[in-house]
Amino acid sequence: MFAKSLTMGNYEAWTENRCYGLRIPSKVVSKMLGLCRVVPDTETGGILVGYYNRSRDCAVVTECSGAPRDSRRGKNFFYRGVHGLQCWLSSLWNLGQRRYYLGEWHFHPFAKPDPSNTDLRQMRINAEDKSYHCPEVLMFIIGGDPNAEWTCRSFVYSRQEGLIELGRSWERNRVRA
Repeated sequence: MFAKSLTMGNYEAWTENRCYGLRIPSKVVSKMLGLCRVVPDTETGGILVGYYNRSRDCAVVTECSGAPRDSRRGKNFFYRGVHGLQCWLSSLWNLGQRRYYLGEWHFHPFAKPDPSNTDLRQMRINAEDKSYHCPEVLMFIIGGDPNAEWTCRSFVYSRQEGLIELGRSWERNRVRA
């Protein structure tokens, strides 16, 4: 699915059995695309932050970070750093409605949003690392040209089930008069 950033709505994706879901408001996707536009020929990324719905089957992303300054990146690689993330996460946790780490996002410039072996290994490591407090890590990958046509894919890595792709759909933004 290709989308133009100017016409995009909210992103929602679910596993076929609807055990795992993901919702990302258009403003968060727009922020990610803006971060991709800064260096459109270099991989970039960050973390996804938010909460789970009441039935705990859908992660709702409310924020995304950019690449911490200790990240390493190039045309075909991105290693997310950690500088400043703990302080930011702590401040979000202390808000009235607690927010926490849900997973990772990153950008594959002028390429398909397919997870690399490195991406898959990192998802598994993060899901199994108890310090993340996240047994089901999300990954949202944007691929293509952030200034024109791009596409995305999302995944969850479960400690019990391994990698699962989420099917996707876009909800059109509602225009309020």
